[in-house]
Amino acid sequence: MIKLFRKNRRKMLTENKFANYFAYVAGEIILVIVGILIALAINEHSNNEKKLELRNSYIIQLYDEADRNLKKLTLLDDEAATILKELDSVFKMLLNKDYDNPKLSSKSFFLIISKKFYPEMITYENLKFSGDLKLFNDLNLRNAISESYETFNPIEKLEASEQQTIEAYYENFLMPKVKFRDMGISSDTYGEDIYFENMVLTRITTIAQNREAYINSIASLQKLKNTFTELINTN
Repeated sequence: MIKLFRKNRRKMLTENKFANYFAYVAGEIILVIVGILIALAINEHSNNEKKLELRNSYIIQLYDEADRNLKKLTLLDDEAATILKELDSVFKMLLNKDYDNPKLSSKSFFLIISKKFYPEMITYENLKFSGDLKLFNDLNLRNAISESYETFNPIEKLEASEQQTIEAYYENFLMPKVKFRDMGISSDTYGEDIYFENMVLTRITTIAQNREAYINSIASLQKLKNTFTELINTN
């Protein structure tokens, strides 16, 4: 009986040691897991903070870029409005057959004036090609940024087409008239030429289209700037 008691006691002690050991090991494992989870949480929080800082930096740069483009476009629109006004007066002279008006020659100079928009897009290009555009979790904001810069595309196409028109006018009409004048052949009646009248109408149309594109881009950029202002003030 005593032997059996001692045997059972040893067995219980062994089982208790195993149970304690198992509990210890389980506790160590739990501590390691908790530590890993805490480290991951800290690392994720740190990464999120870095992403937020980078996004905020982009916002400031995009705001500045939008502001510079706005100033350029506003100036271009003002200059286009001036050119359009002058060419409108030229067209009225042609309608009235006022070919001898001394202002016709001076105002016709506006036919060969063209301005080109050189947009600043470094920040946006960096965002797009680096993949950092995804830092803007708000899909509407991300689309608004892309759409604002895409308004530059119609401007570029219109300006390219306008430049081709001006070059054709210069080579096919203006330069020959200058040569005739230098040769002593009168060219004072060039206002009666149908090519000249068509050129005036063409430039009036293209400049009006340019202004429409400028105004559309200005509105989009101004809206984007307002959105950035709210984000900056929130942060």
